[in-house]
Amino acid sequence: MQNTLQATRQNNRIQSLDFLRGLAVLGILLINIESFCYPNPWSSYEYGYQSTLDHDVRFLVYFLAQGKFFGMFSLLFGVGFYIFLDRLEAKGIGLKALDIYARRLLILFLLGVIHAYFIWDGDILYHYSICGFLLFPFRAFTVRKLLFILLVPVSVLSYNSISNILSRQDQHQKYVEASSAKNPTEEQKKIVEKWISRTSRKEGHIGDIENHRQTYWQSVKANAEHTKVHKGEVMYSGILFRTLIMMILGIILYKSGVFRDYHSVKYYWLITAAVTAFAVYVNYIRYYHWTYQYFDPVLSVWKEWLFTFPKETMALAYILVFNGLYQKFSIFKRLIPISLAGRMALTNYITQSIICGLIFYGYGFSLYGQLARHELLYIVPCIWMLQLIWSYFWFKKFEYGPLEWCWRRLTYSGGGVG
Repeated sequence: MQNTLQATRQNNRIQSLDFLRGLAVLGILLINIESFCYPNPWSSYEYGYQSTLDHDVRFLVYFLAQGKFFGMFSLLFGVGFYIFLDRLEAKGIGLKALDIYARRLLILFLLGVIHAYFIWDGDILYHYSICGFLLFPFRAFTVRKLLFILLVPVSVLSYNSISNILSRQDQHQKYVEASSAKNPTEEQKKIVEKWISRTSRKEGHIGDIENHRQTYWQSVKANAEHTKVHKGEVMYSGILFRTLIMMILGIILYKSGVFRDYHSVKYYWLITAAVTAFAVYVNYIRYYHWTYQYFDPVLSVWKEWLFTFPKETMALAYILVFNGLYQKFSIFKRLIPISLAGRMALTNYITQSIICGLIFYGYGFSLYGQLARHELLYIVPCIWMLQLIWSYFWFKKFEYGPLEWCWRRLTYSGGGVG
């Protein structure tokens, strides 16, 4: 049994997937670093806006990165899920494959919880592990059936968007009626004040930002207040459907064969061009509005619907574009450090959190809230370079990244297996 249940060796890896994982783990830092520096990183006007340059940088970063690399990770997790089970099934070990798969996800869950409580409360790993269990019934479905299944979460999110816009239109109508009333009631006055407050330009935060993470244990306490696994919140309900959409898309793409040979899909580049063009258009108007017109509520049903899946469409476009380029042009295959960073994506993801904690929190250099948005872009490439160099030299001596080795070791050795 020990020889049968060995982890995947290098010569069995799909090289394009390592390259895509490398891009995803590096790219996700562009967004995650803001969560280490600001109390409200998503704000369009608070924290880190010292000049017009910061607003422009924020627009470009969100246009190109916000949610896109998370989407890539989710899609690639779906691919990895399918490959893992497919290879276990090929070894003919029957129900033992379910034990190994469940143990793999349990270990990922525990790693994520440790990361969330002791390093950074923005962890996504334990959320992925729960989604991994939800994915299991879809493994044996055909591509056509998966496409139909995909309509369920897409429809749910579309319905939520329509519900939101109808509610917003109703609020606007009440505001119009209240503002035109000759003798407005107290309730109407509140409606007018609330709408004006919502649609007014806001001033950014001025002055020092209180850092509640002056010591390491203060940081752990702050993490525990946000991470509520101990209260039974074991996944992020707000992004559950989005995560599943991307994971199912990953299974569909893998089943279509595009990661081994993009020629397996007819009109691959035409489809890629269409998806990319649509993604660029939608993301441009979405994040332009979010950055420069945040005070102007969306009242158009069509526009609200377009704003429903910007991140997912761009993530899919990135996957298709870079997968095709990697296979078509040898220059991309020579970007070995990126692929190596992808081979140890789990390790690099965790070390990004450790490095950012040391840079921004009080137990390190205490730069929390001290940098403008554009200044974060000076730090990101430095961390990228460190991780690329480290990944390159690590694989000179070892076959797996350190956390990847632990994950595999625990996966295959539990319960007397391996």
